[in-house]
Amino acid sequence: MGPLGFSHHRLWLLLLDPDGCVVPHVVQIDEIPHRTDTADCLPLLEMAGHVVPDGGSLAILLSRGGSNAMATDDRSWARGLTEAGVRQGIRMWPVHFANDVELRVFAPDDLIG
Repeated sequence: MGPLGFSHHRLWLLLLDPDGCVVPHVVQIDEIPHRTDTADCLPLLEMAGHVVPDGGSLAILLSRGGSNAMATDDRSWARGLTEAGVRQGIRMWPVHFANDVELRVFAPDDLIG
C-alpha cells in the first residue's frame, strides 16, 4: 500500500484464506462517494462473497486524503460495510480507516448510527 498519504477516497479489500493467510491480490476501488449506507454496500459485499475463499474472511480499509479526524461520512462506510457483510454472511475483520496522518480501526462505538 505504501506510506500514508492519499489523493482521494478509496476502498482496499484484502482476502484471507481459512488460516488467516493473505490471498496475493489486493482489490482497490477508487473514487468512491464520501458517504454511503448499507443498501449501497450490499452489491459490493455480495460480489466479495463470491471471491472470499471458503472458510476465509475479508478485511477492508477506507482511505482518504487529509488530516481531519475520522468523521460521520467515514463512519457511514464502516457501518454500511459491516452491516452488508453480516447480511451476506461474510466473515469480516473490523473495517479500518487511514488518512494522511493515521491508520486506525473503526471501534464498535464508531458503528453506532
